[in-house]
Amino acid sequence: MEISLNRLEFLNEIVPMQGVVERRTTIPVLSHILLRATDDRLYIAATDLEVSLTSWCEAKVKDEGAIAIQAKKLQEIVRASSGDELTLRIEQDGVLTILVGKSMFKIRGLQADEFPTLPNIEGEKPVRLPFQTFRNMVTKVFYAISSEESRFQLSGALLEFQDSGLILVATDGHRLALVESSVEGIEEAEGLLVPRKALQELQRFEGGEMNFRHSEHHLSFTIGRRQLICRILEGTFPDYERVISRDNEKHVVVDRQQLAAVINRVGLLTGDRARAIRMELAPGRLVFSAANPDLGEAREEVACSYEGETISLGINPDYFGHFLAVSDTEEVRLELKDENSQCVAYPVGGLDKRYVCVIMPIRL
Repeated sequence: MEISLNRLEFLNEIVPMQGVVERRTTIPVLSHILLRATDDRLYIAATDLEVSLTSWCEAKVKDEGAIAIQAKKLQEIVRASSGDELTLRIEQDGVLTILVGKSMFKIRGLQADEFPTLPNIEGEKPVRLPFQTFRNMVTKVFYAISSEESRFQLSGALLEFQDSGLILVATDGHRLALVESSVEGIEEAEGLLVPRKALQELQRFEGGEMNFRHSEHHLSFTIGRRQLICRILEGTFPDYERVISRDNEKHVVVDRQQLAAVINRVGLLTGDRARAIRMELAPGRLVFSAANPDLGEAREEVACSYEGETISLGINPDYFGHFLAVSDTEEVRLELKDENSQCVAYPVGGLDKRYVCVIMPIRL
């Protein structure tokens, strides 16, 4: 293989690969990316066997060929170089020579046939979505995805297609986030569980339109020249509509930024392990307080137009903060019932058809 290509274009395509490659693995090739030159293009691929990412760059291909190269070191070399154009050439002994400007690097690689075969679901009929809409939806539920490997059915988000649009739901058992957007031309289909890592990598992309496909075991997201393929998570996702309380009769509307600032300040007096503050809703005010025997106490009020009976409950300030951080409206509405019931939070207005966060109470 011997090719020439634009250095910055090449760097732009290998940077997203870094999140996919598996560095802590007993299979050395999974820490590599595959480079394959053919038809005036350099095709690039990375995989950890669960999530795969492919892309390409335009190139002047003198000799076709392929090699697997250690991903991190290749990126470091390309980023540190200063020329506009670089040349890649495979030597006879499986070494990749990189020529850029006055610099020359040689990296030992692995044979291309050692790289895993990637799944292909191109034959499936695609669903076309505005990528910016989808990425915003991912941002609004990602924080609620469970990070516990033992709860595999919660280690991703449920993606549902309905006639009215698209629904994305995530929960870790302590909170639930649901966002629904109106998207035209979608047919109703069974929900699919998208793994956390795939959603995390998709948030790094930019683009106008996304083509979505799925087969029996895999999902495919194509944005521009990049295609991300992942395995569908197995398991039964909870009936999320039953989790969202419909009879919380105590409602209060609060300024979002002010609420976020107060919760953050009061949360400073909680421990690293026991992350809990008290929220008290009383006539004319919303009071947040924290007490830690090792640190001290904190208390702050937020004025509000509420005239009902007083109730209080324990909440995790981080859970509340995550919701407030990704909401994009000036005000939020909190719906409460009693100290043993969930707090249901909604943005007031906004572009989403529906966005709701359910936060379970903590016993203080």
